[in-house]
Amino acid sequence: MDTVKKPTSPLCSPETRAALDAFFRSFGFTQEGDLALLTEWTLGAHGAEPRDALALAQARMEDWLARALGPSLAGGGALLARGRAAFVLCEGARWGAAVLTEESAPVPVELERALRASVPVPAPLPLPASMPEQQLVLWPLGELFRRWWRAGEPDVSISR
Repeated sequence: MDTVKKPTSPLCSPETRAALDAFFRSFGFTQEGDLALLTEWTLGAHGAEPRDALALAQARMEDWLARALGPSLAGGGALLARGRAAFVLCEGARWGAAVLTEESAPVPVELERALRASVPVPAPLPLPASMPEQQLVLWPLGELFRRWWRAGEPDVSISR
């Protein structure tokens, strides 16, 4: 059975490369060249265990997303989750990995606009509330008859 071997640097183990590939595939990157470039961008010339490499990749992506989205959208917590959703929704991977890896280059205006428009709105936190009192109807047929009878009376609500 033939297996596809991914090129790995001497400092990057196959497990680390697989973990980073899975992380960046969740952003929509599928090209082998993009994945290799993103791995190199994350690790640089340093090797790391898969867990450390993922933490570094997450930190790098959060920094990039904070720069791309700006302080108004970057705040509020869950930046990586909201940023990933926006990146996938606006198909940011079609811009290629170079848009992420070029530190000195600004984020393209079109991509920035698309990202900001695609950021999902977080759901409001649940708040405690009191439930309105409910009336128990013991005889549904009688209640139906009562509503029908009251419907014929002028200026009377049938709900009471």
